[in-house]
Amino acid sequence: MENQENEGYSGTEVKHPKQEFQVERLAFFSDAIFAIAITLLIIEFKVPHVTKESTYAEILGELSELKYNFLALLFSFGLITMFWIRHHFLFKHIHNYNGPVIRLNMLIMLTIIFFPFTTTFYADSVENFAVFTLAFRLFALNNILAALSIFALSYYVFVSHTELSYSIPEHHRRKFFLDNLFLAGMFILLAVLTFFTDSTKLIGGIACIVILIKNALERILKISHVKYS
Repeated sequence: MENQENEGYSGTEVKHPKQEFQVERLAFFSDAIFAIAITLLIIEFKVPHVTKESTYAEILGELSELKYNFLALLFSFGLITMFWIRHHFLFKHIHNYNGPVIRLNMLIMLTIIFFPFTTTFYADSVENFAVFTLAFRLFALNNILAALSIFALSYYVFVSHTELSYSIPEHHRRKFFLDNLFLAGMFILLAVLTFFTDSTKLIGGIACIVILIKNALERILKISHVKYS
């Protein structure tokens, strides 16, 4: 009985009256971490110090210095939102839990809390390519680990321990797996490219091209209608 309380339920034991509440509690806790991480992205935006002597041009110049932070915020906001949508998709189907589910979910949370740091680091170093390569590799690693940890949890509940989740159509599951592996693969490619090019624009351009190719292939294969909601 003590082991059941610590590890959750495999689906074969008698259902505990608080079982569903505990699964929801895990999801709510995760939602709070996503919300905090996405909010912390704005912390590095310092409001310009305005005095009686300040001019429009001076303040506009100070704001323009935040352009890379602003672009990085939008990029990471989109990524964290995407990871939240995928996490939401998972917990829409998970109806039971055990120790590995908790630990894998906490691994996802660990990758999410690093986003404000890695985002600020690469935004602040974008004009110094020697430093930017290091910053971008850390940012890429952040995304790789986030995608792979979500894949690991999904594989665990959809393949290894199906008793923990409701069944889903095979093409939904396959697309979910492939999307997470694709994202991890894309950032691995971009991180590797930093060893061979000294252009941040080239790296960004390749990322856009890869995403466009993926979307085109999805349309060709007619699987882009699958939604994570």
